Order: sequence, then structure tokens, then C-alpha cells
Amino acid sequence: MSDTRRTPLVILLVTILALEAVFLAVVTVALTVELVGQQADFPVTALALVGLTALVVVWLVAMTAGVWRARAWTRGSILVYHFLQLAIGVGSLQGFVPRPDIASWIIIPSIVGIVLALTPTITEYLSRRD
Repeated sequence: MSDTRRTPLVILLVTILALEAVFLAVVTVALTVELVGQQADFPVTALALVGLTALVVVWLVAMTAGVWRARAWTRGSILVYHFLQLAIGVGSLQGFVPRPDIASWIIIPSIVGIVLALTPTITEYLSRRD
């Protein structure tokens, strides 16, 4: 596939997805180190959290590669992922201990990802069939 079809918006979306994947990979490693190094109060829950975080990393890497290769399935996956992330960010604004600082780090990339996935340029880029 030639790079001539990739617009700056596509490259921005790929960059955002790649950065999210790298960040979550670091979080997965940190959670694993913490799980191995300390006694967890609920080890099954801690292991499930590490496993689910690792699955999200795989999902993000697959989406990033899919967008880079202009696969049509990635648009729906991007929207689902970013709407779920947006819900987590909104949840960070509420609850017993609201954290607007953490929420902003979650909500901003979510909104940017949703808006990018819905732009006509990326919709056209991802709707092309090989």
C-alpha cells in the first residue's frame, strides 16, 4: 500500500492509537510487577485486571495496524473503544473520589478519536476495499 493515500488525519489517528497502546502496555507491565512483587488482597481480581489490560493492548495494536493498512473493520472498533474509554473518563469525574486530572487524560483522546473516526477523510480512507 502506498503512503500517498494516508492523509495527515489518518496519521494523527494512527499516532493516537499507537500512543494509547504504548501507554497501556506500560500500565500492564506496572500492574504485573506490582502483582508479582506485592501480596494482593484479591489475587484473582488482580490477575483478571492484568489479563484484561493485556487484552486491551492487543486490541489497540490490532486497531493501529488495521488503520495503517486501511481495513474497514477498524472504524467500528475505534468507535467502540473510544466510547468505552469516554465512559471510563466520565466515571472518573464522578464517584467517591473524583479525579478531573485523570479524567482529562482519558476524555480528551477519546473525543479526538471519535471525531477523527467520523471525519469524511478517514471514513473514505477506511471504506476502501482491497
